[in-house]
Amino acid sequence: MKLLIVGSLAYDSISTEYNDIKNTLGGSAVYAGISAAGHMKRIYEDSNNKIGLVGVIGTDFLDSDLEVLKKHGLDISGIKKEDGLTFRWSGSYSGDMSQAITHSTELNVFETFSPIVPKKLQSPEITFCANMHPLIQSSVLDQSKPQKFAAVDSMNLWINNTPKELSEILRRVKMAILNSDEVKMLAKCENIIDAGNLIRSGEALFNGEKAGKGPDILIIKKGGEGVLALFEDSIIELPAYPTSKLIDPTGCGDSFAGALLAHLSNSSDKFPTKKELFDSLIHANVTASFTIEEMGVNRIKNINEDEYEERLLQYLELI
Repeated sequence: MKLLIVGSLAYDSISTEYNDIKNTLGGSAVYAGISAAGHMKRIYEDSNNKIGLVGVIGTDFLDSDLEVLKKHGLDISGIKKEDGLTFRWSGSYSGDMSQAITHSTELNVFETFSPIVPKKLQSPEITFCANMHPLIQSSVLDQSKPQKFAAVDSMNLWINNTPKELSEILRRVKMAILNSDEVKMLAKCENIIDAGNLIRSGEALFNGEKAGKGPDILIIKKGGEGVLALFEDSIIELPAYPTSKLIDPTGCGDSFAGALLAHLSNSSDKFPTKKELFDSLIHANVTASFTIEEMGVNRIKNINEDEYEERLLQYLELI
């Protein structure tokens, strides 16, 4: 098993100035999983069952949507079906679409989600805890012993409401993937480089440096401005792929993470080199540029090899 992804499986209703879509397949585990699966096919001749998903669905979750996940070669043995409805989110975007406006969040079966990682998924190369309550992420880390490292995502809700628990998680993992606003909020610092280093040193976390340092690698997503990575004594900065086809940014960060971690799962050692991280971030940025081009997961689940390679070459020329 190369990559374990734990997160939400959901049905989203999304409205943008271009289109409206109701009850479409979504959730952090879905976006990250489909994205990662596409890259596993590029890396490995036999890519099936190299990515395991752990999550919870309700009795309303369609068998056809489970087949979508299986068709992409994902191991879904860690997806548990519970009595009740699947997590549902409704939101809209306007203007530059940098922020979603949430209209409703119905946690349903996800409200009592207690992840159980099947034995065959417990020793992946990398474990990824997508955006969830830090206590759920902690449970995943207790059950999973990755051969290389663990990575987490988070959001402003946990920064504001559970700073102690989030700090404990950030001290347990080698990599954190946050957006720029979250980094500034967590560190209480407007300079993004200083803020990131305060998190990495542990000073910005609960109880400060005396309680231990933060993640070795901090990936800072900057939306349309690209990505910044703080790594040892190095800084990696890459632009976003320039596209005017911004239809729906939902799941963009999760598909970015899936692509990044799929490539890092094939790194030469337990900890990636700067070049391996740089190359993996390139694929993450290119993948994110596809995600935004259609509603929901429709675009990333249908990327063909030729168009991906063409865009990758264009991006390499850009940077």
